[in-house]
Amino acid sequence: MQTRAAAKGGGSKSSSFLKAATTTVHHAINESEKASYVAHINSYLAEDKFMKQFLPIDPSTNALFDLAKDGVLLW
Repeated sequence: MQTRAAAKGGGSKSSSFLKAATTTVHHAINESEKASYVAHINSYLAEDKFMKQFLPIDPSTNALFDLAKDGVLLW
């Protein structure tokens, strides 16, 4: 992939392609999208032995993001 990017950029070997130490991606999510995710998670994982302690997730809060940030939920 880097070779193709270098070829498009004139063949330079000093491309900065994928050399950044960190990358920040921001995705905005609206309330209806969040509510849909929460409804699905609450339904799909309702009987999961580990997740029962965290469910149901309240769609009116940011608990979904807290669980994902803590690694409890992995997208």
